[in-house]
Amino acid sequence: MKRQELQYGPGFFYLVGIDFSQNHLTGGIPNQITSLNGLLNLNLSWNHLRGKIPEKIGDMKSLESLDLSRNYLSGKISPSLSDLTYLSYMDVSYNNLTGPIPPGRQLDTLYTENPSMYDGNNGLCGPPLQVNCSGSIEPGYGKQSASEKDSESTFFYFGLCSGFTVGLWVVMCALLFKKTWRICYYHIFDRAYDRVFVVATRGRKIKAEEIKRPV
Repeated sequence: MKRQELQYGPGFFYLVGIDFSQNHLTGGIPNQITSLNGLLNLNLSWNHLRGKIPEKIGDMKSLESLDLSRNYLSGKISPSLSDLTYLSYMDVSYNNLTGPIPPGRQLDTLYTENPSMYDGNNGLCGPPLQVNCSGSIEPGYGKQSASEKDSESTFFYFGLCSGFTVGLWVVMCALLFKKTWRICYYHIFDRAYDRVFVVATRGRKIKAEEIKRPV
């Protein structure tokens, strides 16, 4: 398809999938492509496309998969991408894109499933990346800071100690005020002590006999 210009009839608008990956395509992505409302999959990766991502790409409401990776696209990511509610895969890695990443629950979900979708675009900034748009590094998106983790650990151990103390106090009060429980507790303790004493005595006797036994 290199250096060829093709024309398509009205049936072109009923396409559900376009895969022009690895075709050495040049130029920009035509804005007319956004009129393909029934398109489900669009793959233009591994070409030499330049220019911007069409602003009205969000009009392709049926789009489920979008791969524009490994090109030379520049400019900002169109905010209309956040409107693609059926989009389940997106990859714009290794271009020359700049500016903030559009906010939106859909794009956040896609990033969670494919964290490399923005790789190779050093000019991109803002969540979910760790570089804010002022140029400084932010803590990992969706990760807890060290102070938050320390606070949670402190509350955990405090709750653990409090629970142990309360439980021990309840047991001691029961033994102190309830005579039958106290008698039962001492009975169990005595039996356990007797068993340990018997086992230890037998062990000493066996060891003494082994020492006295001639080799």
